[in-house]
Amino acid sequence: MLKISKFVTGILDTNVYFIYDTDTHECVLIDPADQADHIINIIDNELHVEPVAILLTHGHFDHMIAASEVSKHYNIRIYVNELDAYLLTDKNLNLSTDFDEPVAITRDEFDTYKDGQVLKYLGRDFKVIGTPGHTPGSSCFYIEDGLTYTADDSEESRIIPVLISGDTLFKMSYGRTDFPGGSQEAIFNSIKDKLLVLPSETTVFPGHGPQSSIGIEQKYNPAAF
Repeated sequence: MLKISKFVTGILDTNVYFIYDTDTHECVLIDPADQADHIINIIDNELHVEPVAILLTHGHFDHMIAASEVSKHYNIRIYVNELDAYLLTDKNLNLSTDFDEPVAITRDEFDTYKDGQVLKYLGRDFKVIGTPGHTPGSSCFYIEDGLTYTADDSEESRIIPVLISGDTLFKMSYGRTDFPGGSQEAIFNSIKDKLLVLPSETTVFPGHGPQSSIGIEQKYNPAAF
């Protein structure tokens, strides 16, 4: 069974997600924002899982401060969209110097994925949906075979798809576009054309703030209109 745990950390209250399978105990870590020691403690002593990869939704500093340390601790790779690779290696471009949190990841520490690629972890497909607008390489991960849900009035379970939306789609909002490489037109197109077409029951786990659903965003997100 797939489960998702969240840890909020960093100066911008970034959501760190632990996606793991309760049968195999394998885990995918998404956006290790800060506090590497605490993230490691959650993995080892609370969830009791084995990380297999670190996925970054984009290359801004507040989503990857702890990535290098956690990667080395577990000997696992970091992955980011190829269009955001330049952000990871540059403290100025990833905005970390602007917030007095200088951080960079050397090119040999990470690999890249691209829009439309299917990453296979935990026995499931993590479909990469490239959603430029917040950054050129901002990406979401769509897991169609996602969370198991059983309604109170039902004995049957069903699978609810999952979207890890990074800083592209927030609950009834969207990511900033005033940073270098950002574009409001691009992020609106990304949301309307690539995300709001997903099944309405899809649960949305954003990079900041509370979770939502595609159904809610179809009705209330400003980018939908």
